[in-house]
Amino acid sequence: MMEHAHPETPEWLRTLLADSTVTDICLNAGNGIYVDRGQGMRPSGSVSETEIRAWTLAQLALSGRSWDAKFPFVDATLASGHRMHAAFPPLARPGMLVSLRRLPAHSGTQGLDRWRESAGAYSLLREAVIRSETILIAGATGSGKTTLLADLLGEAPAHERILGLEDTPELAPAHPHFVTLQSRPANADGCGEVTLRTLLKQALRMRPDRIVLGECRGAEVLDLLQCLNTGHRGTLATLHANSPRDACRRLELLCLLNGGGHLPTATVRDLLASGVQWIAQVDRDAQGQRRIRELVRVEGREGDTLLLRPMISR
Repeated sequence: MMEHAHPETPEWLRTLLADSTVTDICLNAGNGIYVDRGQGMRPSGSVSETEIRAWTLAQLALSGRSWDAKFPFVDATLASGHRMHAAFPPLARPGMLVSLRRLPAHSGTQGLDRWRESAGAYSLLREAVIRSETILIAGATGSGKTTLLADLLGEAPAHERILGLEDTPELAPAHPHFVTLQSRPANADGCGEVTLRTLLKQALRMRPDRIVLGECRGAEVLDLLQCLNTGHRGTLATLHANSPRDACRRLELLCLLNGGGHLPTATVRDLLASGVQWIAQVDRDAQGQRRIRELVRVEGREGDTLLLRPMISR
């Protein structure tokens, strides 16, 4: 909201940050401002390198983050409720590039209200959450993965302890006992890194009723699948993929890449077939509205093929 904006935030940017219809803001030094209100990125004026840098450094200071020339990228979560990614020169050319994404917020429009165009799929997923079944949410950047994940977590029984693992804090579900751990990159000396894989191992000692992985992208996937097959039910996670079948292939590849080259493909598929029950594919329609495009149930494995039964398809 506008009152949380930093005093040094320019008026035009305060207006954009306070506009609930704006989902993404891109600040490109030398190439202007671009804004997405649900119909794709549109130009919205110009901005100087000096203005971008001053504002970005102020926001990093407020969020307790810093950047280093050895690794000129940084992520932060702003008080306005936005996730910020900044890329510094010389890797960013011709100048700084800042990407802002509005994070899902509690409102009267959530759950079935928010997903009314996909009411059938959402109802099936809500029932799956209550039964503590594992759900993977796949889609492209900005398709609504995190929004759907947060809404589904709000459907979990209130007595459960939910532990989220994230690279950047994005999840804010309407649930009374949601806590989160955040990974940390290495410092300029290459020390201090805390990966999602490390967080997952620690999470198992923190008495979670269900574990939530903000995004599957690395070595933590293999540990997660093993957890799903050793009694840790009800996990929810997101990943980038173009279809439920592609989501399975991507998880399989991540496991094989991080299995030391000695992990049989059949073993990975067995872990997937027994550990995951649902895969939801989200995207945006022609009007920019987020929807659940496909919903499949994982029915096991037949030979080398994972059996995916379509429940909803558009």
